[in-house]
Amino acid sequence: MTSSSTNPLRRFTTKAKYQLAGLAIVLILVLLWGAQAIYYGLSHVSAQDARVMASQVTVSSRLSGWVTGFSITEGDRLAKGDTVARLYSEPDAQELAMRKASVAAMQARRDYEQARLELAEKQFQGGLNIAAQQLESFKAAEAAAKARLVQARKDYQRSDALLDKRSISQQQRDENYYAYLAAQAEYRQAQQQVAVGQAQSDNAHVGFLNGAQMPLPNPSVLRIQLRIADQELAQAQAKLEQEKLRIADLQVPSPIDGVVNKTLIDEGEYVSAGQPILMMHDPDKLWVEANIKETDIGELRVGQPVAISVDAYPDATFAGHVSVIGRAATSQFALLPNPNPSGNFTKITQRIPVRIALDDGPIELIGPGMMVEANIDVSDAKPRQHAG
Repeated sequence: MTSSSTNPLRRFTTKAKYQLAGLAIVLILVLLWGAQAIYYGLSHVSAQDARVMASQVTVSSRLSGWVTGFSITEGDRLAKGDTVARLYSEPDAQELAMRKASVAAMQARRDYEQARLELAEKQFQGGLNIAAQQLESFKAAEAAAKARLVQARKDYQRSDALLDKRSISQQQRDENYYAYLAAQAEYRQAQQQVAVGQAQSDNAHVGFLNGAQMPLPNPSVLRIQLRIADQELAQAQAKLEQEKLRIADLQVPSPIDGVVNKTLIDEGEYVSAGQPILMMHDPDKLWVEANIKETDIGELRVGQPVAISVDAYPDATFAGHVSVIGRAATSQFALLPNPNPSGNFTKITQRIPVRIALDDGPIELIGPGMMVEANIDVSDAKPRQHAG
């Protein structure tokens, strides 16, 4: 009877022991969890409102016009140089054809002036050669006439002396005298021919050949005309290149390899110069921006590891590191800053932007604007070195 009455008590004591042991285990686990949470809180700086960021590129047109080709939708991938939109180009195509014709006409005129110059230079050089040869011939005739004059003078002087000695007849002396006079006249004529030849040579240098003007203008004049033609050709070519550039600008290219975030026009619209057409970003250049309390910013160092969780993909694991620590509070960039003119002051903890580079995880799944939670490991933070 006694043994049967003690069994329930013994069973109760055993059950209580198990309950107390379980409670102790739970209490130990809670304490361990609390200690771990406290350690994690002390060794990490967290940001609950961080976001995925990217460099947003706004694509615009340099020119105004009607959009005749635009089929891009949000989410499309574009390679650098791909055509984003086309503007109406028919009048510009006609202008391009007209300017090409103008360049061809200027080129033909320039070639014509070049041909005239080459021909004029040949004619000019030929005229100079002829005038020089004639002048040399006249000078040679002058030299011969001068030699004959010298000889005739000597013959006359010799015969005049012999006549006084009665060694020759008066007739022989008179013949020598007249020969001397003829030689003088011949020499004067030769001198005049040399003067005429020199004048012809001088005139040949300005385009007159034997008193008649050259069939073509002087090469110096044609060189000036050729330079004018060169300048007109260069001007026409510059206008052609300008029109080619305008034609190229009627097709708006993608400035980067990226993904379209938002389209801002539809096909058929008229866009103004500089009007945004779409916005895009490079998916390979994403980062996380976290606004950290200024009271925690002193524990951050560039390179510290960061555990990242993305709200859109809670089961995915992302990792990164601190790449840039801001130097100004976000409140400084508010559209309506509070100058506090009343004198009443409430101290508010400011936020400092911190950029976190993405190192690992399915980065191709995320995009700018997604909310993330960043936990920065500051356990290896070292005191900063102060200058001085």
